[in-house]
Order: sequence, then structure tokens, then C-alpha cells
Amino acid sequence: MTNKTLHSLFGFAYHENAKKVVISGSETGLSFNCHLPDGEEAIFNLPKRLETELAANLRHLLEIAPGELAAGKYCKLSDKNYHLSFRLSIIPDKFGEKIIINIIDEEKNFMNLSNLGLQKKDLDIIKHKINTKAGLIVISSPETQGRSSTLYSLLSELNQENKNIYFIHDKAETQLNGINYLPNTPENWDRILHQDSDIIAIDTKHSGKHLAQAITAASTGRLVLITTEAVNTLEALYQLLKTDLPLKLVLDSLKMIISQELTNLKRVNIKNIKGRKKIGLFEIMVPDKKIADFILKNETNIKTKEFWQKLLQLLIDNGYRPISNDIKQKELDGLI
Repeated sequence: MTNKTLHSLFGFAYHENAKKVVISGSETGLSFNCHLPDGEEAIFNLPKRLETELAANLRHLLEIAPGELAAGKYCKLSDKNYHLSFRLSIIPDKFGEKIIINIIDEEKNFMNLSNLGLQKKDLDIIKHKINTKAGLIVISSPETQGRSSTLYSLLSELNQENKNIYFIHDKAETQLNGINYLPNTPENWDRILHQDSDIIAIDTKHSGKHLAQAITAASTGRLVLITTEAVNTLEALYQLLKTDLPLKLVLDSLKMIISQELTNLKRVNIKNIKGRKKIGLFEIMVPDKKIADFILKNETNIKTKEFWQKLLQLLIDNGYRPISNDIKQKELDGLI
């Protein structure tokens, strides 16, 4: 199989927004299976004679030694028509080798803070809050809705030579120069808290389990940024309030909650978003003394519907704008 053919197949996967590609053999030939959005699949049957050539050319393109197997190896591949980042596995199979390519959504790669799709007012609030010396900033979203991208954008804004930044992660797809990356282990958590760290970022599959640790770290004079899975800012706030820590400590530490989701972007040529496929929809919560006092006063009612209805109204009265406001504005702007 020539490199041209390989690039054509990968180009197809890119332009069809494939999430995964599986190349496997059978008695009759090769199968190139693209897993597309919404559960659809596109399958190409290739001649059996191409099997050896496919594996060899793929290894050559990705600079992998002949015969080398791979398990979740981070790779990049591009030509003039596409750019793909993915996790590659090459494993033994009944009919030779099976090649599994889990494509990383390019929207997850690093973007400047100004490119995320934030309204100017929200962007100004975020820039102000992340430049505070200490406190907790929470970035929340449903699964695969861009919270890691937002975290990286915030870190890029904060990344300076005089800042000692530690990043706790399960598997960091992108690394920024000047930041200390550590795997998510209890030993590394202890290590960070005993180091002279200015900023701590946490982005793991189970970040919610680390909220109490993040709050505690923020209370020691550090700026802590953590991602968590939540449908909106209120759910993220509830996750914080239900930790075993005193509510006053939680509220004194909390500086901001950013909640977001992604939506398809119209193909329009507008500054900062040209060529993008998706855009973020945001809501920002900045709890002030009124909010904190209300929560502390009604601590015993936190699990009631009435508590959250009153809190929501109080937030709106204080300038909080639900994500529905951002949707309406972006519709008016012709972005979505």
C-alpha cells in the first residue's frame, strides 16, 4: 500500500470526523473500519496482499521500528489536507495484526483563551479571576464537551517563568513548556502539596473525587484549577458543597465556576474562529458574599429543590447569566 493510499484513507477519516479506525485482517482481505459520529460506520475492504505493506508503511510514517507493537502510543499524522492526533495500538491478531487508532478530537488541542468562544464580558471576568494569587477555579462540562481545552487555555494564560505550575493528569495529550506534568497518583499529590507550587491544575477522569483535595490546596495560598463532570455550574457547585469540608472553607476558597458545552459552528469566516468545527457555550458563576451568606444560612436545606430555586434567582439578580443566554447571543451573531 503506498503512502498516497494511506493518506487518502486517513484523509477520509478526518473529513468524516471519525472517532476510531480499526484495520484488521480476515481470510479474504483487510478491513478498514471507520467509526463515525452517531454510531455510524464506514467500511472499506482492501486486498489481502496489502496487509504487510500497510503495516510497514504505517510504521514508517509514524517512525515506529519494523515489527514493533504499540499500546496507546500518542501519534500525529498530517498532509496538506488534514491533521490527525491519535492513540495507536498495534496488536497480534488471528490473521496477522490489528491496528486500532483512537482519534483525538482536534478541538481538544490547545487554543488561546480568546478563541474559545467566550463573550467579552465573560472573558474579562475570567482573566481577572485567574490572576488572583490563591483560590479555586472549577471548569465543568458534560463528558467530551471541552473542559480540558478550557483548562489548557487558562494555563497558557498563566504560564510565566516566575510561576511554578504542577499538572496532575491521567494522560496529558498536550504538554505546555514550563509546566511540571505528574501522573495522577497519591504519591504525586503528596509531592505537590509539599513543593513550592504556585498553581496546581487537575484534569483526570475522576476529578470530582479530588475536589476536597483541591479545596484544601487552594486554602493554603495556591491557585488551583480543576475540571469536573457536571451539566452546569449549579451541579458543579453542589459537588463542592457536598464534600466533607466545612462550607465556609469551601466558599472562602471558591473564586469561580466555568461551565460549558460544545455546539456545531456555522462555517463562517470570523476572526478567531475561522476553520473551527465547534464553538463553546459558556456560563460563569462568581460567588460573592451575598451568595456565600445565603448558602451558610441555609446549610441544612442544600438538598432541597427550594434551596436551589432561591439560589438561582439570587445568582441571576447578581448578574449570573445561564448558558441559555450565550446560546441566544451566538444565534443572533449567526455563529450557531
